[in-house]
Amino acid sequence: MQTKIKSRLPKILLLAGTFSIVLGTVVPAVQAVATNPTPVCNATGTSCTVSFPYTGDYYTWTPPADVRTMTMSIAGAQGGRSGGNGSKTTATFKTIPTTPLFIYVGGQGSSGNGAAGGYNGGGAAGSGHNDEGSGGGATDIRTSTSLTDRIAVAGGGGGTGGWVGASGGSAAATTGNAGGNGQGQGGGAGTPTAGGAGGASNGTLTTPGSAGALGVGGAGGSANNPSNSVAGGGGGGGGYYGGGGGGADTDGTGVDGGGGGGGSSFTNSTRFQSVVYTVAWQPANGAASITYNLGPRVTSFTAPASPSKAVSPVFNITFGQSVTGLTADDFVISGTVTGCYISTLTGSGASYAATVSGCSDGTISLTLKVDTVNGNAIGPVRTSSTTPITLDRTLPEISTLIKQPSTNDLIVYKAVFTETVTGLAGDSTDWVVKGPGCVIQFMTGSGTDYTITIANCQNGNLAGLVLNPLAVIDTAGNIGPSLPNQTGVTKVDTAAPVLRVTDITAPGVGGLPIWVFDSEEPTTGMAANKFTFSGTATNCVMNYSVLRPGLGWQIELTSCGIGSTQVTLAANAVADTAGNLGPTVALASNVINITPDEIVNQNLNASGQPTGATVKEEKTDRPKVNTQVYDKTKTELPQKQESLPAKELVQQSKPVTKELKEEAAKKIVLSESEAQPMFMIAGLIAMALTLSAFAAGNSMRFRRRRH
Repeated sequence: MQTKIKSRLPKILLLAGTFSIVLGTVVPAVQAVATNPTPVCNATGTSCTVSFPYTGDYYTWTPPADVRTMTMSIAGAQGGRSGGNGSKTTATFKTIPTTPLFIYVGGQGSSGNGAAGGYNGGGAAGSGHNDEGSGGGATDIRTSTSLTDRIAVAGGGGGTGGWVGASGGSAAATTGNAGGNGQGQGGGAGTPTAGGAGGASNGTLTTPGSAGALGVGGAGGSANNPSNSVAGGGGGGGGYYGGGGGGADTDGTGVDGGGGGGGSSFTNSTRFQSVVYTVAWQPANGAASITYNLGPRVTSFTAPASPSKAVSPVFNITFGQSVTGLTADDFVISGTVTGCYISTLTGSGASYAATVSGCSDGTISLTLKVDTVNGNAIGPVRTSSTTPITLDRTLPEISTLIKQPSTNDLIVYKAVFTETVTGLAGDSTDWVVKGPGCVIQFMTGSGTDYTITIANCQNGNLAGLVLNPLAVIDTAGNIGPSLPNQTGVTKVDTAAPVLRVTDITAPGVGGLPIWVFDSEEPTTGMAANKFTFSGTATNCVMNYSVLRPGLGWQIELTSCGIGSTQVTLAANAVADTAGNLGPTVALASNVINITPDEIVNQNLNASGQPTGATVKEEKTDRPKVNTQVYDKTKTELPQKQESLPAKELVQQSKPVTKELKEEAAKKIVLSESEAQPMFMIAGLIAMALTLSAFAAGNSMRFRRRRH
């Protein structure tokens, strides 16, 4: 057995070693959060591994979206001075976390008096010969930074004892391995429920190894007076529960300190399945990695261009990885279409095509259900749908093709289609123009409405328009209409309406001018204000009346005084059904002169002239009589009596009456009551006067003057 060289160090070194033990036991180094490494993925990007190396800090990492399976592999660190290796734990996540994971990677133990334990729970080395190994740190995954939220742990190995020391215990499964025994005892292994016991020291002036605890290994035992002739114990490895520290040795005949115990491993059974522990796996620093597989994702899902006239449209779907298990039942057809079904599904690997048949016109889209195919994992995670499209296999047809209100020098038609169309031209390819001389002057419009204007049609002929079949195309590519479409025929009328005026004034003393204006065709627009009066007669009142709507109108003058009268219809006063205005020039009536003796029942002024005003009949209590003027000296009876109207009799008596007026002194005006005795005589006189006027022939004429 090798003899140790004993020495004593100053008390200050003992204090320093004790302080290091405290640091190694409860104060692991903490730095800023480490930066997450970049995943390494396969060629399709569907299976990736993220490796987390030791940094002396922890990582915060969240699984990406669409991860369907995920496994983890973690390994604790080796103990110092070639101590025990860390263990390895692998497992598969039962469910994919949606919140961050906190990943702590253990650091390898170091050597020296009171050397600090490896990051994440390694126990500090003891003090003595200055070559004692500290415990390796554990590697774990947590749901927060708290020790109580660890869901998987891989234990770290224990450190080797000082001088000719015993080996540190390696980490294992849920219970680690104890440290080796020298003259100082090895530390105990961590278990699922407690830390390993500290190893007992050998010799005087020593402290024993300390026990492990939750998450940390125990510190190795120390000589109170470290020197090259004594040995300290190795630190316990970190773990779910840490291993105990090895005992020290100060006996001069001894050779070594005890090794630290290995930490225990752990997995949360509610979080993981398929757990595998590997003993004494990891040398040096710890390690961690997570491998995740993305479910098959739909990278494209396309439909035909919309609108489509396809009878059996094809929908193409591409996945991000090769998949199997796709069937027609994995798709849902939606929209306004009816009768649809997937008639054919072709493809393999990552690309497939679904053919849909039996659809009516309408909107349609396809949706792939979740978890219908298998690749690296089952997928897709969520549904995927095509953009809705419109199926349109119906030909565009004419809804209406009718003439619009227009003049016949320009006949306007409006064509309305059942849907938006293009390709319509105002030429002989798309249209047939009927009627001599008729041509399409221009066409305007778009979408569903178009206006076609026809010009140069010959007056009096019939005109029309025919849309040829297959003249237009809709947005889906259907060509229509299926049959020719023809307008009704229109008789071309480019002539102004012809009007005439007729004098229908009744002859006689009581007559006032009456004219009738009539049109050769139906018109609109006639009104009283279209007529004007001219002439020298005063006080005339022009009375307008409709004889036949649109065809005949009467103008009657009343209350006129002496003088000339005439009425004129303004030019372009009316319009015919074709919109032509007429008459083209003002239409004037003949001139009618009203003379004094044509003023019936009138008063005479002081000079004996008519006043031009109609005299109202006098109201009296006596019986109403007609006043007659006669000349007593002229009582000749006519030799022949003709039956004439009373009005004509009065008119024919006017020449005699004027002669009587020259002999005013001889006039006698009798009332009917006074004339009763003379009634028969008056009748004979009237007959005589009538016969006299008749016999006068051309020498007598009516007082009415017509011009």
